[in-house]
Amino acid sequence: MDLAGKKVVVVGLAQTGVALAKFCVRRGAQVTVTDSKPAAQLAEPMAQLADVAVTWEVGGHNTATFTSADLIVMSPGVPNLKYMDAARAAGVEVIAEIELAYRFIHPEAKIIAITGTNGKSTTTALSGELCKASGQPTFCGGNLGNMPMIDAVDHPANCAGGLIVVEVAAFMLENCNTFRSDVGVLTNITEDHLDRFKTMENYAHMKGRIWDWQRSSDVAVGNAADAWVMSEAAGTTAPFYTFDSRSNAALPTLGAAMSLDRKHIVLRLPAGEERYPVDDLVIVGNHNMENAMCAYLAARMVGVSSDAVRAGARAYRPLPHRMELVGDKGNVYFYDDSKGTNVASVAASVRGFPRPMVLLAGGVDKGGSYQPMIEALDGVCKGMVLIGAAAPLIRAAAEAAKVSYPVVDATDMFDAVARASAMCVAGDAVVLSPACSSYDMFQNYGHRGRVFRDAVSAIGAIRLDAGSAALDDHH
Repeated sequence: MDLAGKKVVVVGLAQTGVALAKFCVRRGAQVTVTDSKPAAQLAEPMAQLADVAVTWEVGGHNTATFTSADLIVMSPGVPNLKYMDAARAAGVEVIAEIELAYRFIHPEAKIIAITGTNGKSTTTALSGELCKASGQPTFCGGNLGNMPMIDAVDHPANCAGGLIVVEVAAFMLENCNTFRSDVGVLTNITEDHLDRFKTMENYAHMKGRIWDWQRSSDVAVGNAADAWVMSEAAGTTAPFYTFDSRSNAALPTLGAAMSLDRKHIVLRLPAGEERYPVDDLVIVGNHNMENAMCAYLAARMVGVSSDAVRAGARAYRPLPHRMELVGDKGNVYFYDDSKGTNVASVAASVRGFPRPMVLLAGGVDKGGSYQPMIEALDGVCKGMVLIGAAAPLIRAAAEAAKVSYPVVDATDMFDAVARASAMCVAGDAVVLSPACSSYDMFQNYGHRGRVFRDAVSAIGAIRLDAGSAALDDHH
């Protein structure tokens, strides 16, 4: 794809928008960067482009900018805007960042793409570790928050035999039309992003697009226990491999399950059966066994040896902001689970929590019910502190459930941590697991987690190194 001389509009100036602008300018495009936020709120990303020849359009959008473009590229999380509809009507192509990146990937590089409501970040990071252990040049990024897929184009992994592992979100797949992975993984589909997609059917369909452009030479991997996933898998062109962590699950024809003694992950591959000790992994729990199954299958399908899979599994450590123990004040532990951005992931994180806990929740509501989270808190929660726009909705759910613990509001993260700490005694925990997106008060979930850690330090807690004593990773 030749961008030289093309008028390219990059929509959204977060980390991905910066990377996109640099990429397109390097390839000779005339780039306009547009964002609805005013310049005062975009000082940091704009500074990163200070030496890059771009035209700025911030504080709003101009229809003519969109309709006169040759190409419009959307950063993740940008909703469909009327300006994009006008551009499409004028014959302008509107694509996601991953679609643009895909068009520059070497045809003999192998792509593993992973999506799902929960589990995709851990599965992506673990898959990346397994691929790295193979010795082949490996890129691991995408929606993980570290490197967008566009950065893979100029990475050493963009070569014959290179391995490119990316986490992709539904709102990325929404604006693709050729994006194809050698292995496409769909971990699960639970209620999330209904503020954007309105119905579960629409949301599930967007997730299922991970398989839409695959060929018979590729592999689709999906959750046998998830009815939404199995529905989306109907009619896949690629061979379909299932995974199933349930204790009574039968071994699949192609795919993964647990051994009867639950000490091994068993892969059923065309060449035969393989067994991998669960003890290779530092992560535990059914949800993480599912993540490992996906990662193992994906790695083996792109040629990673079984020995490298085991080596990578032993080397893997959980990602930041996924139930990390980040502070201790008088044996009150503080956990950063900022990546808990939907109700299902928070419910998985808090159910059966090993300490009495105060939950810190709230942010931008995603349109689902908070009842599953409230039910999972039963028996472990001694209080809830709410922040952000969704606070009244979470409070209403707690009141409807007639919870016995206090539910209080806080003005910001520092106030929330102080209030939560005041509810605790030695042996308790404060857990940031918001069940909401972060964009009302923070740049992203990582920023929210960092502010949480600063607030934990501000009340005099001992700051602990990231990952020093993480609980099970539930995402």
